[in-house]
Amino acid sequence: MRAYILGPVLALVLLPSAFTAAALPLLQGEWNASSAAIGWVFAAYQAGYVLSVLLILPLTDRLPVGRVISACTLVAGLAFVLFPFLARDVWSAAAIRFVAGLGLAGVYMPGTRAIAAVAPPERRGLAVGAYVSAFYLGGALSLWASGLLLEHMDWPQAALVLGVISVAAVPLAMIGGSKISAPPGRSARLDIGVMRDGPVARTVLAYTGHAWELYISRGWLAAFLATVLLSNGNQVDAVAAGSQWAALMIGLGTPGVFLGGWLSDRLGRARAAFIIACASGVISLGFGFLAATPFALLALVGCVYGLLVSADSAIYSTAITEFAPRDRIGSAQAMQAFIGFSATIAAPVIAGWMLDIGFGWGPVFAVGGLFSIGLALPLLGLMRREALIRPA
Repeated sequence: MRAYILGPVLALVLLPSAFTAAALPLLQGEWNASSAAIGWVFAAYQAGYVLSVLLILPLTDRLPVGRVISACTLVAGLAFVLFPFLARDVWSAAAIRFVAGLGLAGVYMPGTRAIAAVAPPERRGLAVGAYVSAFYLGGALSLWASGLLLEHMDWPQAALVLGVISVAAVPLAMIGGSKISAPPGRSARLDIGVMRDGPVARTVLAYTGHAWELYISRGWLAAFLATVLLSNGNQVDAVAAGSQWAALMIGLGTPGVFLGGWLSDRLGRARAAFIIACASGVISLGFGFLAATPFALLALVGCVYGLLVSADSAIYSTAITEFAPRDRIGSAQAMQAFIGFSATIAAPVIAGWMLDIGFGWGPVFAVGGLFSIGLALPLLGLMRREALIRPA
């Protein structure tokens, strides 16, 4: 089916997305920025996403999903191509990444909706998991490729290479979205009333905890590992190695979402999501305190962490498409993305602020674990209503 091409589209759109996380120590030094300020460069991408989902996702209740995906793929690609030319300080860089986040809003969740619509109910979790895995693959490739390129060229040239490659997603998006059936809704406006539905609201809360934990690791994992490695080499070498190790750990999220989707098809959405959220949360509570341990142990725990921290993503994305009224799926996805991704704006900045005032890496990651476990608790109520969340 052509819709499955949307997975590679998503991966390409995300290819330049983690460049600022990989190059963070270099950009921070060049722009003379504090950790909190540089966190805004990373968070601006999420801010663009969050502020636009309330307008873009409800459009998919009335307009063809493929048309929305194609247009937004082009916006994201152009923003990343322009980044090395226009980014001269924290705020210009943040503005460009804000626009790129606008583009992502019209690719990621609409693609989830398209895949869920064509997948058989009994394999829907796995199918959405395969699509969402492209989100993690794109992020991991972004870190890996950024670190590799930064070893051989200055950061503006490295950013340009990634931006140009990402533009290849545009023709693929046009092909993948060309045969998606028309949506059933009559309105393209946001309906916040979908949050009065109990299963939808509980899923959104759990997704918010997942997003907070995930984006602390996405924003600061490479810098944390670079800090650990800095004692054994110069800054550029540590930055490159930290990015590549972070890419490996985050890259394990690719099989992780397959695992989570498959598990949810068998255990039910809420039960599988709760188990995974608690497991990753427990690791987050201790991960940042492993800096003084042998790096081999840190790397091993980090790989398990990367596998688990992503594994519930596809479960929430699938559940929303199943819970929401058929004519308001776009509005339900918009509320999920707006509330959940609001955490991705706050998390990197608060983490940077905690580092600036001397909390250290341990508490930074531990806060992510507390959010993951605490906001997963509402899923306990859904576990008693499993018939509502199992595919019909």
